[in-house]
Formats: sequence, structure tokens, C-alpha cells
Amino acid sequence: MEGSTLLKNECKKALGPYRVLDLTDAKGLLAGKIFADLGADVIKVEPPGGDPARRVGPFYGDDADPEKSLFWMAYNTGKRGITLDIMKEEGRKILRRLVTKADFLIESFPPGCLKGLGMDYSVLEKLNPGLIMASITPFGQTGPRAHWKGPDIIPWAMGGYMWMTGEQGRAPVRISHPPQAYLHASAMAVVGSLMALHYRAVNGKGQHVDVSAQQCPSWMLTNSYAFWDLQKKILARAGILRQFGDYHIKTVWRARDGYVTFMFSGGSIGAKGQRRVVELMDRDGMAEDWLKEIDWNEVGALSTQVDRLEKMTEAFSRYFETKSKDELLDEAIKGGIMLAPVNTVADVFLDPQLQARDYWVDVRHPELSTTIKYPGAPAKMSETPWQIKGRAPHIGEHNSEIFEDELQMSRVELERLKKLKMNEMDDLRPLTGINVLDFSSTVLGPTTTRYLADHGATVVKVESMIHPETLRIASPFVGEEPHLERSGYFATHNASKLSITLNMQKPKARSIVEKLICWADVVIESFAPGVMSRWGLGYDEVKKVKPDIIMASTCLQGQTGPRSPHRGYGQMASAIAGWFELTGWPDGEPVGPYSAYNDFVDWNFLLISILTALDYRRRTGEGQYIDQSQLESALQFLMPAILDYQVNNRVAGRMGNRDPNAAPHGAYRCRGEDRWCAIAVTSEEEWRAFCKVLGEPEWTKENRFQTLAGRKEHEDELDRHIEEWTMGHDTEELMHIMQSAGVSAGAVQNAEDLFNDPQLQHREHFEPLDHSEMGQYHIATSAFKLSRCQNKPTSPAPLFGEHTEMVLKEFLGMSDDEIADLVAEGVLE
Repeated sequence: MEGSTLLKNECKKALGPYRVLDLTDAKGLLAGKIFADLGADVIKVEPPGGDPARRVGPFYGDDADPEKSLFWMAYNTGKRGITLDIMKEEGRKILRRLVTKADFLIESFPPGCLKGLGMDYSVLEKLNPGLIMASITPFGQTGPRAHWKGPDIIPWAMGGYMWMTGEQGRAPVRISHPPQAYLHASAMAVVGSLMALHYRAVNGKGQHVDVSAQQCPSWMLTNSYAFWDLQKKILARAGILRQFGDYHIKTVWRARDGYVTFMFSGGSIGAKGQRRVVELMDRDGMAEDWLKEIDWNEVGALSTQVDRLEKMTEAFSRYFETKSKDELLDEAIKGGIMLAPVNTVADVFLDPQLQARDYWVDVRHPELSTTIKYPGAPAKMSETPWQIKGRAPHIGEHNSEIFEDELQMSRVELERLKKLKMNEMDDLRPLTGINVLDFSSTVLGPTTTRYLADHGATVVKVESMIHPETLRIASPFVGEEPHLERSGYFATHNASKLSITLNMQKPKARSIVEKLICWADVVIESFAPGVMSRWGLGYDEVKKVKPDIIMASTCLQGQTGPRSPHRGYGQMASAIAGWFELTGWPDGEPVGPYSAYNDFVDWNFLLISILTALDYRRRTGEGQYIDQSQLESALQFLMPAILDYQVNNRVAGRMGNRDPNAAPHGAYRCRGEDRWCAIAVTSEEEWRAFCKVLGEPEWTKENRFQTLAGRKEHEDELDRHIEEWTMGHDTEELMHIMQSAGVSAGAVQNAEDLFNDPQLQHREHFEPLDHSEMGQYHIATSAFKLSRCQNKPTSPAPLFGEHTEMVLKEFLGMSDDEIADLVAEGVLE
């Protein structure tokens, strides 16, 4: 199927009224692209020689031309581009003029850089009191480590995510490429900016959004930091293995033509799928009698013997190896099996579901005499579509348009500009007054709604005793005994919310939901496609109840298309999107990133879609429907690799912790058990400083290590030499020595380390909350700080149905007698 034609129809623009000044380097380019794709006028400000990000590969035709960087092309679509040297006063004067007409400014300079130029937020807000400025840095604007260096691997290490990714016995590992840490930080900058926009709509004041890349990965640790907080247990990375009682069962399985991920589980979650796998094996004569006799509803982590699990593993392995990935996926969709293919970038590009949903967008590149298909919208919005407006700008492409036409600069001013080329806390939260009805479960949806609740929205979570929220029955538990009210996993993702309990199988439950829809501004659900419609609560029905409602549905592969019925969790989405194939070591199997990585990419885009829909409704009175395919959202973070496959026929693969533009670059073993330090030498200056820290041993003087090309060619030997030295040093000590010398380094931190990290403590990252059943527990706070608003959790996670009576009385005006009748009829649980 042909990709959708760019700007085929004139569409409404979610952020059409707003202008954004993009002063970021590679750390923040995605933020500007998101604004542009949502309709804002984004002006990319580059230094006269072009942004350094233009020198980041891969390149079109492997030609390292600054106008051919696929990384640059991927994350600058739809922007206008100008060149301006703000290191000179002449450039700063022009920037100030642009600031007076801007709504947002995003930047990624080191902390203090703009202040040194007289251009920090305290100065700019005097020029434009409504300006919202977002700053993206490795560790935030303030704190003991604010000025430390932090290329991609360092936030991954110091944010805790690397500790949980990889195999025991080998170094912790990052996702090989594209670099991910600052894509998360960029998305957070947009979320924070849109929160600030909602605040500005109330009181007219802008504010500063301070994003820390280090804090982003801690939101991806699911229940691992809760294990330390509640039970003082440090979870270890387990590669492709998942603990099942006393046994670890693998999650990545070899197929005939590659790999699949298969989520082995029994009970209500997995019984249907496991039973279907055995039926398929029996059809092919591969199921022994003992396997056919298993009651999968009774299979559980505590009830299944290790020897039987080992036999199951062997039997499933033999069967999967006889089938192709596509054959297994087809059966998974038909039979409700928790299985997904481990896709390569090539598989993703040819995916029939993406073709059926008209996902790819043709972007014309006249300068290259070609058209390239780009990943399209991360979510389908019915009224204000995400839409790529055009290719990335060339260096200074819009100078004349902006300097002459808009700023009306004289010829004399322009000539002079060309010559320069030669050389207070408010208690109000931004979403106060917004009401959200939450039907979501597990991680992606609840994290989205927790962010909304932390920022002032009133979120009512609808629960049911018949099917308890998945995380309520997931460890860790206070006291280590399963209990619906004592799960640290649930508690971390559901703070600040209200809980009501409804039996949706009762007809009267629907009438209560309809009343709650009238109360709500936003409805969020994460069921399989069709569930809400079967309850009479699909978007068409909900819109009749409240015409301006915003409804968001998030599921594995979207609401439409041949693979829309595919059920599964974030690990499966990660495999389909390509993350498994890109995480691990080139000499081993794909291990995949820790836990449900796809969820942590996707909830950024769901949040952004909801926030822009709210702003659009404020301006126009129109609601809309958001259909998020978790696969489609994830591909925004894989864009350079997808373009590389198209134009260079290169299929990206696993490369451990290595980086094409740095050496040494990796996690190196230090003194102590399973202790590691990430080190990234990204320039010759850093290499010289690194050698001095090591005491300049003889091997560092060898010719083969004097250039990046030489170090890359002999990287195995280089890493061996380095690790011989690092093993004699403490991780914390080594990190400080390196950073003091100007070398990028960071401890690979586990959950205990995160709680003791002085930078995270300075930013009050872990917030203590008092829970009536759990006692005190801690949760991660936002990865950004707002200069004028509170954005911390307001209350601990709710007890099951804790607020049912309050919600029905105060929000819906129901009487005690009406509520008593509903209890008697089993509508309220």
C-alpha cells in the first residue's frame, strides 16, 4: 500500500495557534518535531555552521554530509530553520525579538550557559511573561551533579534502567541504537510544556520546565524499586528469563526463522493461551499425554514443580522451532496466545498491520531526488491529526522568510548578520478542574492517568472485584503475602487517584458510567478492541452522552486493521517494534530491554495527545477520539534506524554497549559484586583526560589507540585493558574521578543506589506517602519541575473502591438510599 500523501487534506491543527523556538541540539530535537507535527510553527535556531546534530549518523548513502544526516531528518520534520549565533550580542538581540512573539522555547544548553549570556528564563519572561521555556539536561538545572557530563549511556546507567537490562554474568546493557535517553527527555519536555500551557490558560503566566534525563529511566523500573523500598530486595537483571516461583522460564524462544517472545503464565491471565498452544502441538503430533492433562487454570508460580516447568520449556521450545514467526503470530491472534514476533527493523517496515492502518507518510526530498517513508502519527486523533508538514530544513533555509518578512530586518542588518557567520511557587496545579474517568490497567494507561492526577486532574479509577486490576495482584507486597491492598507495584502507578468499584456485568453499572461521563472531560481505556463497545460505551455512544468528551483508547496494535485483535503486554509490543532485536550482545540471543519498555515510550505520546486535545477543546469546544496503537507510538523512537533501512538497506542489530562515535564506550566491571561504571569517551580531548586518570600506562601510548578509528578497530583489546584497571576501583570513586577530569562516567545504579543518589535527593525524586494498609512507601515524582506549579503526588494509591460512596454522592449527587439499592443489587462491589 502506498504511504499516505503528505498534507493530502487540510486538517485542523491541535497546536496551530502557537510558535515554538527550538534551540536544542541532539538532546531535544524530538520535542520540536512533536510540536511541529501537532501543528505549531516551530523555528529551529542553529549556529551559522549548522547544528552539531547534523553530524550524527546514520547518513543518506553513508555520505557524512550535514545535509544528509538521517538522524537530523528524522527529528526535524515540519520545522522552519534559521541560523543565528547567540554567542554574539547581535544574535541575542534577534533572538529576543523572536522571544516576544513565541509561546514556547526549548533548549538543551548546559546549566548556566544561557544565564551567562543574559538569556535565562528570569530575563526572557520579562520580555514575554507568557513564555513557557523547557530546558533538557542530563541531571537538571540544579544540584550537586547538575554540571556533570551525560551522553546517552550515563542517564541510562544512573537512572537505574541499565542495571535491570541484560544477562547475569555480563555487563548491564543499554538499547544499542538509536540513543534513547534524550528521546524520553524530549517527550517529557513537551508534556511539561503542555502542562504549563494549561496553567497559562488560567492565569496568563508562563513558566520554566526543568527536565532531568536521569529521572526519566526511573519511571521505567516497574516494580523493581518498590522491591527495595518495601522489602529491601535488589532485583537482578535476568536477560530473557522471567521468574516463576523457584524457577526462571525463558521469554524469548527460537522460531524457524528467528525469535518470538512468549509470555508463559497460568491462571486467568494465561490459561486460554497455554491451552491453545498445547492444542496446536497436539494437532502436529508434538504434545505428550502429560502435557495435555495439565489444568492450566491451576498452574501458578507457587504450585508448579520445577521439574515440570523444565519439561514444559523443552516441549514448547521444540514446537516453536518448527514454525515461522508469522505462523506463530497468526495463531496467537486467533487463539489469544501471549506471543509476538521479535521483529527486525526490516520486519517492522514491511508489517501488514502498519500498511493497513496507512501508517507510513511519504516525505519528498527534492534535494535528494527521492521520497522517503517516515513513521506517521504516534496516535490517531479524530479532529486534530498528528501530521508531518514537510522534510527537515536545510541550514538557514528560512532565514530570509523570518528575518526579512517577519522581523522586517533591513538589508544593512542582514549583511551584518551574515558577517557574524564568520566566526514564585503557586499551589494551583496546571490541570486543576480537569476530570478523568480511568478504565485502564497495568502500566501504560495507569502511568498516564497518574501523571494527569499528579498535575491536578481528578482521576476516578473504575475497578472490579471480578477482574481486579492486574497490578493489585502483582508483587512486591508489604509483608510478602499477596494482598489486594498491599502491592507496591499498584501503589507506584496509581497514586493521586480515586477508586470506585463497579460490576460492569450489571446493566445499572452502565447508567452510573454514563453519569460519570457527563462529569468527565477525558475517558481513558486500555481494553482489547471492542470491549467498550460491547458495554455500549464505544466512542460513538459516549459522544452522544457528552458531545465534547475526549476519549482515548490504547492497545497493542490499534483499534483497526487485521492485527487489531492481538492481545498482549508491553514486552510483546517491544518485541514487535524491534526493541528486542536491538538489545543485547551480537554474539547472543536478543534479550530485550527490561520489562514493558514499549509502555514507557508510549505513555509520553498518549499524554501529549490528551493534553493537546484538552487545549484544542478549550479553544474550540470540540472533543475527539484518540486511537493509540502502542506499536505505532514506539516507532517514533526508532525513526533513524527505519530511515537507514530504507535508504541504505542496513538492518540495525545488537551491539551491546558500543557506540559508532565513541571509544571507549561501555559498562566496566568495578570492585565488588556486580558493580559497574559506564564510561563514554566522545572526543579526543576526553581521551587525553581519560588516559591521565589511568596514569597514562604504556598501552595508552600505542599508535592503534591514538585515534577514534584505531580505538574502534581494536575495541576488544581496549575494553580488556580498561576493565583490568576499573576492577581495582570502587564504582562511586571511579565515577567522581572521571567526571572531575571532564570524562563522561556514571555508576550503573541499582534500586538502593537510586534512593541514596544525592542528585535525586536534591530534586526530591522519591516522594514518601503514607498508606493506611502499606504504611509509608515511596514513589518516583515527575522527571521535570515546573517553576510556578506543584506537580507531586497528592495522595497514596487508593484502597479498592475506597471512594465509591464519595464519588457517587459528591460528583453524581446520589442519595444514601440509591447507593444502598446499588449495593444490594451487586452493582457496587
